[in-house]
Amino acid sequence: MRKTSIVSLGLMVIMGTLLAACTGNNNNPKTEASPNAASTPTTQSSAETSGKKFKGEIVISLSKDSEPATEAAFKKLAEEYKKVQPDVKLLWEPGGGGDNYRTWIGTQLTGQNPRPDIVSGNFQPTYDKYVNFDKYRNRENSYTGNKWDEDLNFDFHLSSNAKNERIMLPTQAAHVLWFYNKEIFDKLNITPPTNWDELVAISEKIAQAGYIPVATNYTNMLPQVIHEIYFDQYHKDWNNFAKAVPGDYNYDDDKDGSFNYDPNDPFIDTKYNYNHARFLKSLKEGDITFDNPGHVEMIRNLSKVFPKYSQQDLFVAEGGADYTLWLQQKAAIIIDTLGRLVNVNTDMAKLNDPERLEQLKIEDGSGLKPFEWGTFENPPMTGEYVQGQVRSVESSSGEYISIIDKNQEQTEMVLDFTMFWLSKAGYQKWIDGMTESGSYAIGGPVMINGVQLPPQIDEMFGDIQIMGNAEVEINKVMLVGRVNDLKATGRDLFKQALEGKITPEEYVQKFQKLWIDNLDQIMEKAGLTQENIEYPERQPGA
Repeated sequence: MRKTSIVSLGLMVIMGTLLAACTGNNNNPKTEASPNAASTPTTQSSAETSGKKFKGEIVISLSKDSEPATEAAFKKLAEEYKKVQPDVKLLWEPGGGGDNYRTWIGTQLTGQNPRPDIVSGNFQPTYDKYVNFDKYRNRENSYTGNKWDEDLNFDFHLSSNAKNERIMLPTQAAHVLWFYNKEIFDKLNITPPTNWDELVAISEKIAQAGYIPVATNYTNMLPQVIHEIYFDQYHKDWNNFAKAVPGDYNYDDDKDGSFNYDPNDPFIDTKYNYNHARFLKSLKEGDITFDNPGHVEMIRNLSKVFPKYSQQDLFVAEGGADYTLWLQQKAAIIIDTLGRLVNVNTDMAKLNDPERLEQLKIEDGSGLKPFEWGTFENPPMTGEYVQGQVRSVESSSGEYISIIDKNQEQTEMVLDFTMFWLSKAGYQKWIDGMTESGSYAIGGPVMINGVQLPPQIDEMFGDIQIMGNAEVEINKVMLVGRVNDLKATGRDLFKQALEGKITPEEYVQKFQKLWIDNLDQIMEKAGLTQENIEYPERQPGA
């Protein structure tokens, strides 16, 4: 794996929500912490400093499947918390992954009394009863003696609602890479591309040699991640229409007053406060539009690779099928996050493990063999309408923590556990549990101070090139306002454009119409009203 320059992740202030989790089912057994766990703390760092004692039950239902790594992690965490809060019962009831979780949590949150206390709120960001973590970031963590935001890096990622409330805390940083089979590249005498045109050129050579050039998926990678990365290159100036201006409820003179538009600043969107109502107002009034020549150029470039140089079943393949094709050396390139590094290193060491082959849906692993591989960063598009340098998706990974605010007593208890979990006191035990299980569910560098990863995992994340995060609100346009029917329509239009069934010019016109014709529904989903759009300076819901 290529080593690149280090840029401190601690300096990252990344806006946006997380990459969609892997698919899974929601029929997961619940796990209860053992009531017989020891109740004597082993070290003072594990909370002899704890203050108030709580009694009750906390249900944790994250966007995860029931798997050995997280089951072991929870067990270790729960045993440690039991030592300092013996009268709190922790229940681990994961809700499945991906769209299964989105459906499941949507059902949970529509009821009067949702069962979970902790959920992955990024899947339902418009729910109005989440705890605002910004109110507690300066609270002293009794389990460490630090302010909470000294234990957990609050600023590497911001997941907020339309009211600018911080509704979710992640634990790990994400970064998208392109993984390639070095042996195929060497055989064909090609090198990793440094721009999009080079990617097209080597894809042609790879296809001629009988390999799939770039395998990916149409669940989250192509219509979401890849789209965001390259939409960002062509719409940098949209930042000027999304930022708070003097008089806005969230305007900060020190921050917003010194904002300088620089399209090549990889952290441009961290230099101002985002006003969603102002962004939608700009769309409604035509100050910004999807029907623009840069958008046309971007779609034309994407269609030179997808689906032409991807697998035949690209649009219907299950998530993870691209990785299987790559392991089988049928595909030369895949696109994935840092979390895939863990899988690659593990799988290369035991390619014929029957249990793993079953997970990968590989019936015959006799022909599998390890190969030399490497990674490269997103090849930038070049052209007349490109506005700035390419970035990556550097949002969040790991656990996504949101608390449902039920009542003051319950919320205080859940906050106590969350502060324990999202600090060295608890998260080190979480990682230790994975280590003891022999498997890992780690998506990137841990953003909790003092936590030590196993050396082999830490080395994988040691040297990465921080490019800036393209997964910010103004680029998440393929979600079409998070209205499911509109999202499906947008994805279908995108597919038609890539397949050449409609021209790029027709696509951007139709996509513009989809947004404008349904703007009322999009605003409602975001928790905004017509008055908010007319007067974006007013705080939503105030």
